[in-house]
Amino acid sequence: MNRTFAFVLFAGALLAGGTAVQRASAQDATKYPGQPTRAAVWIQNRGDVEAVPVSIENVSTESALRVEVAGIPRVTLDPAGVVQVRASRQAWAYRTVSVGAGQDPTAVLNSAGADGWETTGVAISTGGATVILLKRPN
Repeated sequence: MNRTFAFVLFAGALLAGGTAVQRASAQDATKYPGQPTRAAVWIQNRGDVEAVPVSIENVSTESALRVEVAGIPRVTLDPAGVVQVRASRQAWAYRTVSVGAGQDPTAVLNSAGADGWETTGVAISTGGATVILLKRPN
C-alpha cells in the first residue's frame, strides 16, 4: 500500500513539475512562433581584472535602455540616472596582403597584425598567390 501511494505521489509531482516547466517557457509568451523574446543581459565584474567592456549597438530610439549600476561606481552618474549617448558608425581602413605559394601566411599576418590590422575573412586566390583583405579602425 505504501509503495503504491509513493508511486502515485511521485507521478503526480512529476506531472506537476513538467507542467510548470512547460508554462515557464519564455517563447510561449510571444505572439507568434519565432518572435524574439525580451533581451536581458547581466554583467557582473568581481574586480578590476575582470572588467567587461560593453558595446551596445542597434538600439531603437523609441525604447529606453535601462541600466542599473550596483555597488559603488567609479564614475558619477547624472542624479536623474540619465546617461546621454549618441549613435556612431565605426569607420574602417582596408588593406590587402599577398601570400605567395610556399610563403608562411602567419609571418605575413603577424607583421600586419602588429600594426593593428585584422583579417576580414575574405581571401582571393590569384595565379600563384592568395590576396587577403585586412581591416582596422580608422
